[in-house]
Amino acid sequence: MKRSFILLVRLLALAAVLSVAHPVFAAPILIVGPSLEDAFEGTDVVPGLKQLLGPEYGAFRRNFDESAVPVPLKDGGLLLDGWRLGFHQQHAAAVVVYPDGELHAAYYDAERQAIRFFSTSEGLHHRALLIWAKRFDLPAHRRQR
Repeated sequence: MKRSFILLVRLLALAAVLSVAHPVFAAPILIVGPSLEDAFEGTDVVPGLKQLLGPEYGAFRRNFDESAVPVPLKDGGLLLDGWRLGFHQQHAAAVVVYPDGELHAAYYDAERQAIRFFSTSEGLHHRALLIWAKRFDLPAHRRQR
C-alpha cells in the first residue's frame, strides 16, 4: 500500500512538473489545412482555376505549399488561403469558390510587388480577396486585375 501511494505521489508530481514546463518548452501548434487539390478533390475547381489563370496558374499554385482551414463565407462561398512554406507574407494566394462554379482568385506576385486578381464574373474584386490583400500593405495601384 505504501509503495502504491509513493508511486501515485511521484506520478502526480511528474504531472505537475510537466503541466508547468509544457508551455515553456512546447513548439506552437499550427493547424494546416488541405492542399489546393485535396480541398477541391472531385470537383471542377482546379481545372477551372487552370483555365481562369492560364499561364499564371503555376505562379498561383506555387503559393499553396500550405493552406489555412477553408472558411465558409456568409454568401455561400468558400475561401481557401494558401502560402509558400515559411513565406506567408511574401508568397500567398487565395481562392473563393461558389457551388455554381463561380471562381475568384488572387495571388501576391513578389517579383512585381503586386496582387493579381482573377474572376469568372465581371465586376469588382471579391470582397473577401480585398480583405485578404490588405495584409500585404500595398498602395492601390499595385493591386492589379
